[in-house]
Amino acid sequence: MAKLEKLLRIPLSTKKISQLTGRPSPVTLEEFLPCLGGLRTNDISGHGTQKPSFVGIHYSPSFNNSVLPLTFAGVCVSGGPDSMALAWLLRQISMFDKHLPIEPVAFIVDHRAREGSREEAEFVAGELDKLGIANLILTMTWPGIARPSQLSDFENRARESRYRLIAKAAIERNIRHLFVGHHQDDQVETVLMRLLRNAPSNFLGLQGMAATTAIPCCESVRGAHEWPGYESFPEWIRRRDAPTYKRQVEAEADLRIASSANFEKLVTMPRSEGLLIHRPLLIFPKSRLVEVCDVHKINYVRDKTNNDPTLTMRNSLRYLRSTHVLPRALQAESILGLAQWAQNKTQALVKRGTNLLNTLQDLTFDLRSGVLTVRVPKDFVLACKSDPDAAANALARLTSVVSFQPRDSVPSVISWQNIQDFRQQNLSPRSQCLTIQRAFLRKLTDRTRGEEGSVVWRLSRPPMRAAEVERATMKFTPREEHETASAVQQGNPGVASNQGIWSAWLFWDHRYWIRIRAKDADTLDQIEVRPFQNADESYLRHNHEGERDVLQKMFAKVAPGKLRYTLPVLTWQGNVCVFPTLNFLVQKKHPSSVSLPVQHPALEWEICYKSIDEYFLTERKISIDWRSVET
Repeated sequence: MAKLEKLLRIPLSTKKISQLTGRPSPVTLEEFLPCLGGLRTNDISGHGTQKPSFVGIHYSPSFNNSVLPLTFAGVCVSGGPDSMALAWLLRQISMFDKHLPIEPVAFIVDHRAREGSREEAEFVAGELDKLGIANLILTMTWPGIARPSQLSDFENRARESRYRLIAKAAIERNIRHLFVGHHQDDQVETVLMRLLRNAPSNFLGLQGMAATTAIPCCESVRGAHEWPGYESFPEWIRRRDAPTYKRQVEAEADLRIASSANFEKLVTMPRSEGLLIHRPLLIFPKSRLVEVCDVHKINYVRDKTNNDPTLTMRNSLRYLRSTHVLPRALQAESILGLAQWAQNKTQALVKRGTNLLNTLQDLTFDLRSGVLTVRVPKDFVLACKSDPDAAANALARLTSVVSFQPRDSVPSVISWQNIQDFRQQNLSPRSQCLTIQRAFLRKLTDRTRGEEGSVVWRLSRPPMRAAEVERATMKFTPREEHETASAVQQGNPGVASNQGIWSAWLFWDHRYWIRIRAKDADTLDQIEVRPFQNADESYLRHNHEGERDVLQKMFAKVAPGKLRYTLPVLTWQGNVCVFPTLNFLVQKKHPSSVSLPVQHPALEWEICYKSIDEYFLTERKISIDWRSVET
């Protein structure tokens, strides 16, 4: 480049030199900045006179809800040219303008799946040091597996483990935004693989990768999809500004009386401050990222396995695209156009689904049992026939609120058969029930309110099978040092707030986050969480008759019938001791006295519902009757 400039005796732009030499031009910072999307509050003008500013939540354990400048951004670096170019571009932002305080922190994952992986990770860390980029090597473990790369599902397991390692490291460092180096060639290969693996029956599978998404594979990592602390329900509802919720906000004196146990802590909702994955390089081909590294003398590593077409389908497609001229319909321009068309269609579908959800009436959500009651109007039922795709999207999102289905498995639409069944049961005069996406829907007989033709439905978790009960029986582990302490520290008569040890947060049944405080590690080790069972009724009847009567009344309101067997309970030495969502403590009695209580094994607990579709916390929060305590 320097020789060419000297020969022509004029300074040349990178773009002009690329045109003269036939080489691809490197991605410039001016091209890169507009790709940061929602992190920017101003666009760069054609002359570059306006500078973008970055905003984001730099969370802390306090309740300060102000939006602070984003100071640190995680970048996932494999050492290849795409991720190294991304890290370099992010590093240039603050150098480009001191008023853009963004500082990349690189996460390097040593998969330990082949010899030399540690040395390679350390080489990448050294190169990042030269670029002035802070970095951290995260080491993957494979307990009991000598050769993990030989596993049939190695790629999926490595991907899940990689995201979880990065999520935990980011949460520890208060980082909420993660950047990955997926580029245009990756997007083309992704859509082609979806076409080859299973020709989609609709456009949903052809969208490719989105520019910004929630982090995948991390549902069980506390803080990946929510603020990692505990926020009381009145504070949460105030933050959400729901003026129609009067039970908790306007009658807090009654609330405190009703929840005097357990530091007055109720089951609550999580604050939505999860990790976001950003893919700002999707519009750039890999060749331009390689050129970034070459022009700016950035060293990178080449993974030889990426060149073996026999290893993975992606490698095979990469080989075909580099050695053959594919039909026009399978070339990059056509595939990218197909992906954009699918994205536009999906956005239109979600909008129509949202419009249908907005027609729902009389929503009541009981956080204690995860039960949602809703009146479905006639227009919604008619849409099941006139616009079944929109109805399928609306019902998929509605049922996901109560379903125990893993977050990454929640579909965008439910099946055509589910839509037909739902429509028929709405038109039938009989009370019926059905299961959709691991959510149990029971049609209620109340027709005293609402417009003619509307139907009331109760949505809940289905009754648990034996295998599900076994999976939902879980033990607590002590809290790690980095985990956020309780966001609410209040006095509780007879129990010091600093006594005992906290457990780590535990994600139970894909519905509730729970953590407890016990006297010591031995006591904590004897406490489990599991579903309430029929055998527990016999235990309570014989040992806690008075408390059982109180519970029966609570069950009738909160979890009638078999729904009580979907409630979580804490057990100590095998017996029920706490109903955490009900804030009900089964008192232990001293063996020498029928009335003298002894110190309870669970000194305190905090519980909150899973992070749900943001739609219900924004568009419909004001119209929902949230319930977390009897007043």
